[in-house]
Amino acid sequence: MTDTVPVTRIPRLYCPIPFAVHPDAEEINKAGLKWLSGFRLYNCEKQWKRYVSAKPGMLPAHVMPRAPRGPALQAAANLLFWLWAFDDLECDEAGDDLSAGNLTLLLCDLARVVEAPSGRSAANPILATLADLRRQLEEVATPVQVARWASAMQAYFLANTGVAIQNQRHLVPDLDTYVTLRIHSGAVKPTLMLLDVADGYELPPAELERPEIWALNEMVCAIVGWDNDVLTYHKEVIRGGADHNLVTVLSRENNCSPAEAVAQAVEMRDRALDLFLRLREQVAADAGPDLLRYLTGLSSWIRGHLDWGMATARYRNPENPAHLPRSLAAEPSVHDQRPLPVPSIAWWWRQLRPVEAMAPPLVTRLPRTPLTPVATLSDVARPSRPAASQMQR
Repeated sequence: MTDTVPVTRIPRLYCPIPFAVHPDAEEINKAGLKWLSGFRLYNCEKQWKRYVSAKPGMLPAHVMPRAPRGPALQAAANLLFWLWAFDDLECDEAGDDLSAGNLTLLLCDLARVVEAPSGRSAANPILATLADLRRQLEEVATPVQVARWASAMQAYFLANTGVAIQNQRHLVPDLDTYVTLRIHSGAVKPTLMLLDVADGYELPPAELERPEIWALNEMVCAIVGWDNDVLTYHKEVIRGGADHNLVTVLSRENNCSPAEAVAQAVEMRDRALDLFLRLREQVAADAGPDLLRYLTGLSSWIRGHLDWGMATARYRNPENPAHLPRSLAAEPSVHDQRPLPVPSIAWWWRQLRPVEAMAPPLVTRLPRTPLTPVATLSDVARPSRPAASQMQR
């Protein structure tokens, strides 16, 4: 099969957010691998070596590049280690061994574990690892932060139940259904709920639950998911699991070739990214220090995932290599600020205020520096993390 799959060229993607990577990336990777290896999730030595060779710790190092090194950052990073292993063993990489019904039952058990780890988890290493991760989070996060993460994880499990049913029925979803599921199926939102945990503060509910912030959260989930779909399309076609992929969805919906669908997918993500940047600046114009740090974290996820995705061996199959970009585009593929024709996300654009009603730009309220406005967001002073006993419980 690998000899007959045509290579679809992936163009360079646009992202004006500055590059960043954590200085302790290697230590994060080593600690995460040591933690995961203790649960012996991988029975296949070849599969474990493949997992290790891809350096999964580089993803958290790229998407949380400014968090202080310590147990909170490692717990947030370990979530990504677990998600990657879960994907390998039970989801996209697992093959046909797990039926939609059995996967749904497993997802129900996992949903319970993030609510309250139970004795049932000990017999299954996937459950046991997730239960241990939840205990780590309880040591470094407040109850509110743990509950936010658990809620986002349950949405991830629910979305993947829908994906499993579609896959079993060999259904390619329509665009609106796909977009709705993809916001949660990529597991980005649970990681966003740990940005403040890793960075040593707690964003108050009154800030996080604002419609504009929730729209920004969803945009990050969607953009990262769509970028992932574009970068992994070739790999997924080879493995026969590309139905829940934006390129496949657009190709089916618009009756066009994969190459044309790739161009349409890039246009979609560029238009969503333009909205993210504009709404982020609107929110930043009157934001306090913690919210500015959260906005920086959201931005880092978009850029960090791209830097990691273009470099990881996970997406570059040496037997049938994908034509992936190695650098970013200087300009977006399109300059179009109209809402995307996707009903389920039309509300994102309604969060924008008229320009004349907005406060002065963020750069006019901060000390003058040679940094770009995006980098300036991350230049806000970071207060030290209180001891666990001093944090709200």
